[in-house]
Amino acid sequence: MFDLSSFGAALAVYVIGTASPGPGNLAIANTSLNFGRTPGLALAAGVISGSLCWGAMTAAGVSALLLSYTQILVWLKVLGACYLFFLAYKSIRGALAHNATTVARARSKQTRNIGYYLQGLGIHLTNPKAALTWFTVTTVGLSANAPAWASFVLVAGCAVLGFLIFSTYALAFSAHSAEPFFTRTRKSFGMICAAFYSIVAIGFISSLF
Repeated sequence: MFDLSSFGAALAVYVIGTASPGPGNLAIANTSLNFGRTPGLALAAGVISGSLCWGAMTAAGVSALLLSYTQILVWLKVLGACYLFFLAYKSIRGALAHNATTVARARSKQTRNIGYYLQGLGIHLTNPKAALTWFTVTTVGLSANAPAWASFVLVAGCAVLGFLIFSTYALAFSAHSAEPFFTRTRKSFGMICAAFYSIVAIGFISSLF
Protein backbone atom coordinates (compact mmCIF):
# COMPACT_ATOMS: atom_id res chain seq x y z
CA MET A 1 0.00 0.00 0.00
CA PHE A 2 0.98 3.65 -0.42
CA ASP A 3 2.23 5.09 2.91
CA LEU A 4 1.90 8.88 3.02
CA SER A 5 4.11 9.25 6.11
CA SER A 6 6.97 7.34 4.45
CA PHE A 7 6.42 9.38 1.28
CA GLY A 8 6.74 12.61 3.28
CA ALA A 9 9.88 11.36 5.03
CA ALA A 10 11.44 10.52 1.66
CA LEU A 11 10.69 14.01 0.36
CA ALA A 12 12.32 15.46 3.49
CA VAL A 13 15.44 13.34 2.89
CA TYR A 14 15.57 14.58 -0.70
CA VAL A 15 15.18 18.24 0.32
CA ILE A 16 17.97 17.98 2.92
CA GLY A 17 20.30 16.27 0.45
CA THR A 18 19.48 18.66 -2.38
CA ALA A 19 19.54 21.95 -0.48
CA SER A 20 22.80 21.22 1.35
CA PRO A 21 26.05 22.27 -0.39
CA GLY A 22 27.07 19.94 -3.17
CA PRO A 23 28.65 20.08 -6.65
CA GLY A 24 25.32 20.86 -8.31
CA ASN A 25 24.05 23.77 -6.25
CA LEU A 26 27.53 25.25 -5.84
CA ALA A 27 27.96 25.20 -9.62
CA ILE A 28 24.59 26.92 -10.01
CA ALA A 29 25.51 29.56 -7.45
CA ASN A 30 28.94 30.20 -8.96
CA THR A 31 27.58 30.41 -12.52
CA SER A 32 24.75 32.74 -11.49
CA LEU A 33 27.18 34.94 -9.59
CA ASN A 34 29.66 35.23 -12.45
CA PHE A 35 27.48 35.11 -15.56
CA GLY A 36 23.97 36.09 -14.52
CA ARG A 37 20.49 34.67 -14.07
CA THR A 38 19.86 33.00 -17.43
CA PRO A 39 23.08 30.92 -17.45
CA GLY A 40 22.42 30.01 -13.83
CA LEU A 41 18.91 28.81 -14.62
CA ALA A 42 20.20 26.91 -17.66
CA LEU A 43 22.72 25.08 -15.48
CA ALA A 44 20.00 24.46 -12.89
CA ALA A 45 17.84 22.90 -15.61
CA GLY A 46 20.72 20.57 -16.47
CA VAL A 47 21.19 19.54 -12.83
CA ILE A 48 17.44 18.92 -12.47
CA SER A 49 17.44 16.84 -15.66
CA GLY A 50 20.37 14.77 -14.41
CA SER A 51 18.67 14.21 -11.07
CA LEU A 52 15.46 13.22 -12.84
CA CYS A 53 17.38 10.72 -15.00
CA TRP A 54 18.85 9.02 -11.93
CA GLY A 55 15.45 9.09 -10.24
CA ALA A 56 13.69 7.50 -13.20
CA MET A 57 16.39 4.85 -13.52
CA THR A 58 16.16 4.10 -9.81
CA ALA A 59 12.38 3.80 -9.98
CA ALA A 60 12.72 1.42 -12.91
CA GLY A 61 15.51 -0.58 -11.23
CA VAL A 62 18.02 0.23 -13.97
CA SER A 63 20.51 2.19 -11.86
CA ALA A 64 20.69 -0.61 -9.28
CA LEU A 65 21.56 -3.01 -12.07
CA LEU A 66 24.22 -0.67 -13.48
CA LEU A 67 25.89 0.02 -10.16
CA SER A 68 25.94 -3.68 -9.27
CA TYR A 69 28.74 -4.02 -11.84
CA THR A 70 31.93 -2.88 -10.11
CA GLN A 71 33.65 -1.84 -13.34
CA ILE A 72 30.85 0.56 -14.27
CA LEU A 73 30.97 2.17 -10.84
CA VAL A 74 34.76 2.55 -11.08
CA TRP A 75 34.57 4.30 -14.45
CA LEU A 76 31.72 6.50 -13.24
CA LYS A 77 33.82 7.64 -10.27
CA VAL A 78 36.86 8.30 -12.48
CA LEU A 79 34.76 10.28 -14.96
CA GLY A 80 33.09 12.21 -12.16
CA ALA A 81 36.46 13.04 -10.57
CA CYS A 82 37.89 14.30 -13.87
CA TYR A 83 34.83 16.45 -14.47
CA LEU A 84 34.98 17.92 -10.96
CA PHE A 85 38.67 18.77 -11.37
CA PHE A 86 37.73 20.56 -14.60
CA LEU A 87 35.06 22.54 -12.74
CA ALA A 88 37.60 23.37 -10.03
CA TYR A 89 39.94 24.76 -12.70
CA LYS A 90 37.13 26.88 -14.14
CA SER A 91 36.21 28.18 -10.69
CA ILE A 92 39.81 29.17 -9.95
CA ARG A 93 40.14 30.89 -13.31
CA GLY A 94 36.93 32.85 -12.67
CA ALA A 95 37.96 33.74 -9.12
CA LEU A 96 41.29 35.12 -10.32
CA ALA A 97 39.69 37.41 -12.91
CA HIS A 98 41.09 40.88 -12.26
CA ASN A 99 37.91 42.86 -11.74
CA ALA A 100 34.15 43.05 -12.15
CA THR A 101 34.56 44.46 -15.66
CA THR A 102 36.11 41.18 -16.74
CA VAL A 103 33.11 39.36 -15.34
CA ALA A 104 30.64 41.71 -17.04
CA ARG A 105 32.43 41.19 -20.35
CA ALA A 106 32.22 37.46 -19.87
CA ARG A 107 28.50 37.75 -19.18
CA SER A 108 27.88 39.63 -22.42
CA LYS A 109 29.54 36.89 -24.43
CA GLN A 110 27.39 34.10 -23.01
CA THR A 111 24.61 34.17 -25.59
CA ARG A 112 24.16 30.39 -25.80
CA ASN A 113 23.08 28.52 -22.72
CA ILE A 114 23.17 24.93 -23.99
CA GLY A 115 26.72 24.65 -22.65
CA TYR A 116 25.56 25.53 -19.14
CA TYR A 117 22.70 23.04 -19.41
CA LEU A 118 25.10 20.28 -20.46
CA GLN A 119 27.47 21.23 -17.64
CA GLY A 120 24.69 20.81 -15.09
CA LEU A 121 23.60 17.55 -16.69
CA GLY A 122 27.16 16.25 -16.60
CA ILE A 123 27.62 17.15 -12.93
CA HIS A 124 24.71 14.95 -11.89
CA LEU A 125 25.10 12.08 -14.34
CA THR A 126 28.77 11.56 -13.41
CA ASN A 127 28.09 11.67 -9.67
CA PRO A 128 27.57 8.16 -8.23
CA LYS A 129 26.44 9.75 -4.97
CA ALA A 130 23.38 11.06 -6.80
CA ALA A 131 22.32 7.48 -7.52
CA LEU A 132 22.96 6.48 -3.90
CA THR A 133 20.87 9.42 -2.71
CA TRP A 134 18.00 8.23 -4.85
CA PHE A 135 18.36 4.72 -3.43
CA THR A 136 18.00 6.20 0.06
CA VAL A 137 14.97 8.24 -0.96
CA THR A 138 13.19 5.28 -2.52
CA THR A 139 14.11 3.01 0.39
CA VAL A 140 12.61 5.45 2.88
CA GLY A 141 9.59 6.36 0.77
CA LEU A 142 8.48 3.01 -0.59
CA SER A 143 7.45 -0.09 1.29
CA ALA A 144 7.83 -3.59 -0.08
CA ASN A 145 4.10 -3.66 -0.88
CA ALA A 146 3.98 -0.23 -2.54
CA PRO A 147 2.30 -0.18 -5.96
CA ALA A 148 4.50 0.18 -9.03
CA TRP A 149 3.21 3.68 -9.77
CA ALA A 150 4.24 4.96 -6.32
CA SER A 151 7.94 5.09 -7.26
CA PHE A 152 7.22 7.36 -10.22
CA VAL A 153 4.99 9.61 -8.08
CA LEU A 154 7.91 9.90 -5.65
CA VAL A 155 10.30 10.79 -8.47
CA ALA A 156 7.86 13.42 -9.76
CA GLY A 157 7.49 14.95 -6.30
CA CYS A 158 11.26 15.13 -5.84
CA ALA A 159 11.63 16.64 -9.32
CA VAL A 160 9.29 19.50 -8.36
CA LEU A 161 11.20 20.11 -5.14
CA GLY A 162 14.53 19.95 -7.00
CA PHE A 163 13.27 22.51 -9.49
CA LEU A 164 12.29 24.89 -6.69
CA ILE A 165 15.55 24.46 -4.77
CA PHE A 166 17.96 24.74 -7.70
CA SER A 167 16.04 27.63 -9.26
CA THR A 168 16.14 29.46 -5.94
CA TYR A 169 19.94 29.13 -5.89
CA ALA A 170 20.14 30.60 -9.40
CA LEU A 171 17.77 33.48 -8.64
CA ALA A 172 19.34 34.33 -5.28
CA PHE A 173 22.92 34.48 -6.54
CA SER A 174 21.99 36.50 -9.62
CA ALA A 175 19.75 38.99 -7.81
CA HIS A 176 20.64 42.63 -8.46
CA SER A 177 19.96 43.57 -4.83
CA ALA A 178 22.61 41.11 -3.65
CA GLU A 179 25.15 41.99 -6.36
CA PRO A 180 27.27 44.36 -4.22
CA PHE A 181 27.78 41.66 -1.59
CA PHE A 182 28.47 38.91 -4.12
CA THR A 183 30.87 41.16 -6.00
CA ARG A 184 32.93 41.57 -2.85
CA THR A 185 32.87 37.85 -2.10
CA ARG A 186 33.11 36.55 -5.70
CA LYS A 187 36.79 35.58 -5.51
CA SER A 188 36.57 33.82 -2.15
CA PHE A 189 33.38 32.02 -3.18
CA GLY A 190 35.00 30.83 -6.40
CA MET A 191 37.97 29.47 -4.47
CA ILE A 192 35.64 27.73 -2.00
CA CYS A 193 33.83 26.08 -4.92
CA ALA A 194 37.15 24.98 -6.41
CA ALA A 195 38.27 23.49 -3.10
CA PHE A 196 34.95 21.69 -2.66
CA TYR A 197 35.05 20.22 -6.17
CA SER A 198 38.63 19.04 -5.60
CA ILE A 199 37.80 17.43 -2.26
CA VAL A 200 34.84 15.55 -3.70
CA ALA A 201 36.92 14.45 -6.71
CA ILE A 202 39.71 13.22 -4.44
CA GLY A 203 37.07 11.36 -2.43
CA PHE A 204 35.87 9.60 -5.59
CA ILE A 205 39.41 8.56 -6.46
CA SER A 206 40.40 7.48 -2.95
CA SER A 207 37.29 5.26 -2.73
CA LEU A 208 38.71 3.19 -5.58
CA PHE A 209 41.64 1.97 -3.46
